[in-house]
Amino acid sequence: PNDATADTVVNALKLGYRHLDCACDYGNEAEVGEGIKRAIDQGVIGSRGDIWVTSKLWNTYHAAEHVPMAIEKSLEDLGLDYVDLYLIHFPIALKFVPFEERYPPEWVYDPDTAEPRMEYARVSMQETWEAMEKLADNGKARNIGLCNVNTQGLRDLLNYARIPPAVLQV
Repeated sequence: PNDATADTVVNALKLGYRHLDCACDYGNEAEVGEGIKRAIDQGVIGSRGDIWVTSKLWNTYHAAEHVPMAIEKSLEDLGLDYVDLYLIHFPIALKFVPFEERYPPEWVYDPDTAEPRMEYARVSMQETWEAMEKLADNGKARNIGLCNVNTQGLRDLLNYARIPPAVLQV
């Protein structure tokens, strides 16, 4: 539960964990950020640089104009200036859902409709990856990578990637 997340982060850091694997879709980045802040304030860790923080781009933010706003929302929630690793969570582009409408946006476009369903967006992986590369260029993400991509998807991306993925998380 979200109300236990900050305490769990502090306790994990006390036990020696140093990698926090986060995502917009998990719906608890603000609570993780509170835990990081408390751990620093309590001297559990010396500074932000003592931990590795991963976050992930959700499917509804794959368009080039949405990628920067998505990482900014994650950074704001986490209370950080950068993430060590930012991953494309799934190679599935879904129709954009504004933050003020629903956050995290989840899998279906309109959960209140009679038949909730995913609505796909016509956004290429190349468009998304190039926007991710800009995050690496501007220091918002120190490393970029992918999740849940098969061999063919990875081989295709390597044909156009200026910055190859640092990680393929499966």
